[in-house]
Amino acid sequence: MSAHCAAPLKAAVVGAGRMCRRHAAAMAQSGQFALAAVCDLSEQAAREAADELGVAAYTDLDAMLAAENPDVVTIATPGATHAALTEQVAAAGVSGICCEKPMATCLGAGHRMVEACRQHDVALIVNHQRRMGEEMVTMRRLIEEGAVGELRLLRGSCAGDLLTDGTHLVNSLRHLAGDEEAAWVLGQMHRTEPDPAEPRSSDTKKSGGYRYGYPVEDGAMAVVGMASGLRMELFTGDARLMDRPYQDYEGVGTAGRLWREGDAGEPPLRLQDGRRAGWQAIPQDESGPKPMTRVYLALARTLRDGAVHPLAGESVLKGLEMVMAVQESARTGARIELPLQQGAYPLALMIERECG
Repeated sequence: MSAHCAAPLKAAVVGAGRMCRRHAAAMAQSGQFALAAVCDLSEQAAREAADELGVAAYTDLDAMLAAENPDVVTIATPGATHAALTEQVAAAGVSGICCEKPMATCLGAGHRMVEACRQHDVALIVNHQRRMGEEMVTMRRLIEEGAVGELRLLRGSCAGDLLTDGTHLVNSLRHLAGDEEAAWVLGQMHRTEPDPAEPRSSDTKKSGGYRYGYPVEDGAMAVVGMASGLRMELFTGDARLMDRPYQDYEGVGTAGRLWREGDAGEPPLRLQDGRRAGWQAIPQDESGPKPMTRVYLALARTLRDGAVHPLAGESVLKGLEMVMAVQESARTGARIELPLQQGAYPLALMIERECG
């Protein structure tokens, strides 16, 4: 049956904040989902979102799952809660889960999420929607076509911390590398001791050395060696490249360079290939679906036709492993050979060591 002819998939969202509205909009724009409910521990937040979206409000996740029996649940809560909620939802008999990034706050939790969904035959995806935007699709196509010759280096830079913002950076660069396996990671980071009187943040604004319920660093950098010999360079927080805007990506090859000059780049994508002086703008077709809408269109195909989703949990787990390996390299002062054996959150281990 064609996805366009099939009945909409019943959906619910856990977490009634800003991202709840964005996911609801993407579902609606895809035409493949019917949102039925919103769940949040805050009754006020759940009711405000539910009233705005015209759906039912819940404060108890098990009650919502039992009453609504959704096909798909989107988890749009702070990152520190993702693993436990994914395991809980997977056991309830849903068909698919769309989890916000970061996937989890440690590699062990990421593995548990993937395993829980595998055991219950649930399609798990993680919302690294950036790789599904027109610019990123175009960059990967140009690399595959040899526009820069043989790709030798991928470089990414962004503000924010490694787990919250750098996880997008890693997923996007993995996309540009064709999701090639990483072989080793060499990283460094620093963290200013927070004021103990500051409350620990469970939201976007950093406070008390925390964001979204987990500790974060001030700046990080890393070199990643891929299996083919391709290198990646990562720069986040106050280690980011000077004057580069948020989520800046560059690909360097034997015959040229590709550059996405961050989210505010104008033009958004440039190519320098030696055939003409300077950078040339790469035209973009902005008429198609937005990245998050594409995420949900692909999820509908996964659930109906078994198509592999570009943001499948098993693939995103590889990026989380790289993020954790950067921290583990900083913690141990050693180059980390993959697969990573450390299942805990390395930054938390560093803080415990310093406090001990």
